[in-house]
Amino acid sequence: MLGSEAFISRIKDRFFKKKMHKEVPASKELVPDLETILSEVSRYYEIRLRRLQAVRRGIENEPRDVAMYLIRSMRSERLLRVGAGFGLNRYSSVSSAVMRVKGKLQKDRKFRNTLECITNNILKGQTKT
Repeated sequence: MLGSEAFISRIKDRFFKKKMHKEVPASKELVPDLETILSEVSRYYEIRLRRLQAVRRGIENEPRDVAMYLIRSMRSERLLRVGAGFGLNRYSSVSSAVMRVKGKLQKDRKFRNTLECITNNILKGQTKT
């Protein structure tokens, strides 16, 4: 995208809310970058980025699941690509994390508010970038 940082920020802020469109390839440039999502999740949960990316089989890691869910839903990244960023070799691990978050969103209002807060912070951060 061409233009000053202020211009790009205004465009991202104005049009990202209308979401990406599969027939407009350039719309993917409007989504928050990976680092923004990861840093906001780690900031919200008050953990280091390293803990988000730690692979610990059989132990629930809500911040990690939330980060995978947001990357998948906001950026429409492929499961394998999301998994690679978290040191996972199988896309099924990412799919399971996304499904856990979706299930929890339906059952837990407090968790839904948490996810909404993180998402809003990510989108607000877009305007500053």
